[in-house]
Amino acid sequence: MSVEDPISGEAEEGLPEDDGLLPNEEQLELAERIISRLDPKDRASIGEMIHSRSRWVGGIFAGYAVFWWLAVLQSNDPGFNSIFFGPEFITVTILAPCLVFLGSLLSDFSRELGQLVPGLMSGVMFVLAVLYVAEPAILGFFSDSLTTGQGTWFFVRLAILCSTVLVAAKLLIDAVLLGWVKRLMDAYPALDFSEGERGEVGEIAAEDIEPEP
Repeated sequence: MSVEDPISGEAEEGLPEDDGLLPNEEQLELAERIISRLDPKDRASIGEMIHSRSRWVGGIFAGYAVFWWLAVLQSNDPGFNSIFFGPEFITVTILAPCLVFLGSLLSDFSRELGQLVPGLMSGVMFVLAVLYVAEPAILGFFSDSLTTGQGTWFFVRLAILCSTVLVAAKLLIDAVLLGWVKRLMDAYPALDFSEGERGEVGEIAAEDIEPEP
C-alpha cells in the first residue's frame, strides 16, 4: 500500500494530509510522551501491546458484567438510597463505575495533552465516586438505616466494581493511545521511536519543522 493511502485514510483521525517525512511538532511530542510512558521495545511490539491490552479489557468487562449480575441484580438487598442526589443502590452500582471510567478518560486526556479543565472534571468525578463507594460503610457504622454487615457488603461490591472499571479504563486508554501512535508511524515510515533513535528523530524533526522566516 502506498504512503498516501494511510495518510488520507487517517485524515479524520487528526493526522495531517500532507506527505511530509515527519508529523508536526505537537504530534511528535505527544507520540514521544506516550512511547516514553508505555515503553514498547520496538515498532512491532506496539501491535502486540495493543492486542494484549484489548484482550484484558474484554475479559475484565465480561467479568464485571457477570459479577454485577450475580452480586447486585440477583441479590435481595434492603432498600438503600444514597444521600448524594438520592439514587438507589442498583443505580449507584452503575453510576459510580461510570464516574470512574469517565474520570479516567479525562485524567489521561489532561495528562497527555496538558489540559486544565479535563483534569478538574476528573477530580470532581473521582471524589463523587469515592463518596458513593464509602457511603454505605459509613452508614453501616454510624447510622441506624443499615447494619454494619449490610453496609460492609454494599461497600465491598461497589469497591470491586469501581476498581475493576478503573483497571479496565487504564488498559483501554493505553491501547487507544498506542493505536494512535501505530497509525502515526504507519503514515510516517521515517518515524522510529526505538531506543537509541529517539534523539535522532527529535533532531530531524527540529530541522524539518523549523518555522519559515
